[in-house]
Amino acid sequence: MATLTRYFIWFFFLMFIFTCICGVLAALLPQGVGGILTVIPYMIAMIWVLFKFIKQQKRAPSQSERIKFTWGLNLIFWLFNVIFVFLGIFLFSKGDPEIWKIFVLYLKEPRFILTIGCLFLLIAIPLGLITYWFYGPQAQRMAQKIHS
Repeated sequence: MATLTRYFIWFFFLMFIFTCICGVLAALLPQGVGGILTVIPYMIAMIWVLFKFIKQQKRAPSQSERIKFTWGLNLIFWLFNVIFVFLGIFLFSKGDPEIWKIFVLYLKEPRFILTIGCLFLLIAIPLGLITYWFYGPQAQRMAQKIHS
């Protein structure tokens, strides 16, 4: 079993780079279309890390590695998003402290928390399933094609 820490670091680095690129693209696109770019950095980084794993290990991830990748990549994705949401609000509220106060008021509103929870589940469940599938049968097919 390979240590997965370096793959998680690569994933974080790639997520950051592709989030910056998609952020610029989202700013140029209409508001409704830009929202779809939320998961694109995750997907690109996930596939990139899988290719890196297969090329270095010369095999697909084992079942235990597959589960660790699924949980680890999703955890990194959500921590990344939460940290940068708070960082963004903190930076923008320096010029206008009212922004932070409004955000705290929203956090006290049950409907806001419920909406955020629903959005989290609508994104987290499919991403987890896609990652679990992609690091399983799809990874085995990729490993066979790359190393045959």
